Amino acid sequence: MLGAVGGCVEFLVRCEPGLGFGFFEQLTWLTLACGAGLAVALPFGVFGWAVRKLPVVGPRADGLPLGALLGLHLALYYRFELVLNESLRDPGVAGVLVAMFVGGLLVGLSFARLVRRVGEFLPWVGFILAFAGLLRGVPPAPTNASGSNIVLVTWDTARPDRLSVYGGPAQTPALERLAAEGAVFETAVATAPLTEPSHLSILTGLPTIEHGVVSNATPLGDRPELIVHRLQQAGYRTGGVVSGFPLHSKYGWDQGFDVYDDDFGRLPGWHRLSLARALDQVLLPGNALRERKGEVAIARAERFIDRHAEGRFFLWVHLFDPHAPYEAKSADDAPRVGEPLDLPAYWPPYHRSITSTEWLTQAYDDELEKTDALTGRLLDRLEQHGILDDTTVIVVADHGESLTEHGVLFEHGDDLFDPSLLIPLVIRAPGHEGTRVACQVSTLDVVPTLVELHGLSEGAEQGRSLVPMLEGRTCPDVAVVASTIGARHVEDPPVDVAWRLPEAKFIRYEDDEDALFDLVADPGELFPVEDAERVQAASEALDELLGGREVQVDMALDTEDRAMLEALGYMDR
Repeated sequence: MLGAVGGCVEFLVRCEPGLGFGFFEQLTWLTLACGAGLAVALPFGVFGWAVRKLPVVGPRADGLPLGALLGLHLALYYRFELVLNESLRDPGVAGVLVAMFVGGLLVGLSFARLVRRVGEFLPWVGFILAFAGLLRGVPPAPTNASGSNIVLVTWDTARPDRLSVYGGPAQTPALERLAAEGAVFETAVATAPLTEPSHLSILTGLPTIEHGVVSNATPLGDRPELIVHRLQQAGYRTGGVVSGFPLHSKYGWDQGFDVYDDDFGRLPGWHRLSLARALDQVLLPGNALRERKGEVAIARAERFIDRHAEGRFFLWVHLFDPHAPYEAKSADDAPRVGEPLDLPAYWPPYHRSITSTEWLTQAYDDELEKTDALTGRLLDRLEQHGILDDTTVIVVADHGESLTEHGVLFEHGDDLFDPSLLIPLVIRAPGHEGTRVACQVSTLDVVPTLVELHGLSEGAEQGRSLVPMLEGRTCPDVAVVASTIGARHVEDPPVDVAWRLPEAKFIRYEDDEDALFDLVADPGELFPVEDAERVQAASEALDELLGGREVQVDMALDTEDRAMLEALGYMDR
């Protein structure tokens, strides 16, 4: 019984409204917590029963289950809160963990008499704690405000030229539906070819040279506010459902959200429990779940819509499925005759023996089609509630993917070529008809567009509103500045910066010779312009855009972050 009560205590401590768990999901979590507590306490209880007649230890054996629970939680608090950046291979760290667990056991033994005295009251204590946890975890109620809702869907690793709405082979009926009722931006450019810095630009309207995040696993800290802060102030209920670890709340991404769902486990809450975290240290690569399937994320997003359909809300849904490895279809029938492809090191063994780039490109297209179908589910749910026509829907990618270009097979993040920077952008806003916009735009333009469409207060964003383009008015091209690390997370990695216009791109390499590309004559960016005067003029144009600012890598990787970055291919092993 003591183990179950211990589970109720942990459930009460960890349950909170911002997780967005429904009643039955909370009951599931409570059951898991009680089961985990029993799994820890029961073996020690059995051992205590077996030695109850021994001298010295026997009379105190009733305190062993309490000691085991106390020792485990002390040890895990030390591990995850105090020495997270240290390796378990460090004898000092391992020694303290063992000492804390043993110390917890000794404390439990010293309270054996108290355990016996309160034993008959434990069921009531557990019931009260469980009830308090269920009350504490009730998700936020819908707001009473009226007006248009906002749904922002970000596709990870999606390049536009593969999508049917852009003339590509992957069939995307959901995007085509949005395009018929809204606007397709034919040349949209990301500010970075990596998930976290690009998403920060999407949600702040600031380039990397301003917000300072240029790599994944960077804590946001006191970065400029996200658009969700202003939406909260305007009366919106804000929700986020993310599917990849670079956007995990551990880096500060939950700020400004009433509900932030980054629980990647199949059973809600399980991986938040101490016992599960201890098991993850041993069983999971990178010591944590790194992503979740889009079906799970969409189900969570649908519940948010169901709960808040009567109010006014902002919902951000991040779908990680197009990111490699591509698993929308089985790899059992993949070609494996001949020389295996030189795929990135993080791809699993059953993919690394594939020999056909064509098969993997089709597999990538399948991921895009799956992601489009999941996006369609969101549109259907909005329509079921009768609020689709009162909702601004934006679908945008954080970055693209190099399928074979520049010798890079099914990867992104290291370079600033168009396969990694060009992205889809489709906006459907109430009161606007279908149109295609040919001029170059940027992910920086998402926030200013929402500000104008929904009458929000202006902030520090530097993009431009796309509302004139939605209305078919003029659309001048603007230069887009992008940056990335020039090497995987080595010590003090170089930072490369580029600016792009539809007709030209200039890339400044920190550790290499700068390059200017004529995108009209050389759309594949294969032959750098050799005219020294043109290159110098392009370099000066970048200097003017930067205004003397430099992008700095601001991050400190712990062992868990490093392992997860390796597992997803964001860091060389």
